[in-house]
Amino acid sequence: MIGSLRGILLRLDLDSILIEVSGVGYEVLIPFPLHMQLRESVGKETFVFIFHSITDRNQKLFGFATNKDRELFKLIKSLNGIGELTALKILSFFQADDLYQIAQADDRKTLEKIPKVKGKTSEKILFEIKQNLKKLESFLREDSKAMVSTNVQNDLAILALIQLGYDEKTANREVELIRKEIPNLEAGEIVKRVITK
Repeated sequence: MIGSLRGILLRLDLDSILIEVSGVGYEVLIPFPLHMQLRESVGKETFVFIFHSITDRNQKLFGFATNKDRELFKLIKSLNGIGELTALKILSFFQADDLYQIAQADDRKTLEKIPKVKGKTSEKILFEIKQNLKKLESFLREDSKAMVSTNVQNDLAILALIQLGYDEKTANREVELIRKEIPNLEAGEIVKRVITK
């Protein structure tokens, strides 16, 4: 089983990387926050924690910035009816404390900000998270703020704009412009201002 990889980052895509280790290139699926962290790392040595998925049909590598992120991924994918790709998608938008707050508030609308997570799918995910609140508590940060940090809000806004058809460079520029005008906006407000300009 592969638990981590250290090598040269050859390619960075929105949801995956190609990392060369001792002459072998590994395709690794990643959540969007890790994509943002690695934007300046192409061609440089990179380290990622790996969850190695092996099934009868195929093998997949999932990459994470920290062991904590990997453990949270393992927890989410272990919930009934939530597969690996859905778990990765959830982690592109939310961390453990976000999910905890969503579950406590029974806030399906926030969960449905994830593309293609609507209706019965969001109901199912929310139900499973609520059933596993105690497991989530172990992942909560000591400083559990109700507001997500500015950097995370920026990342979420950029991801949402890319999902809406903007290229990454334009999305970055638009978010930076809005952030300079109004520093404390949440991701949803940033996106709304960009698309209504």
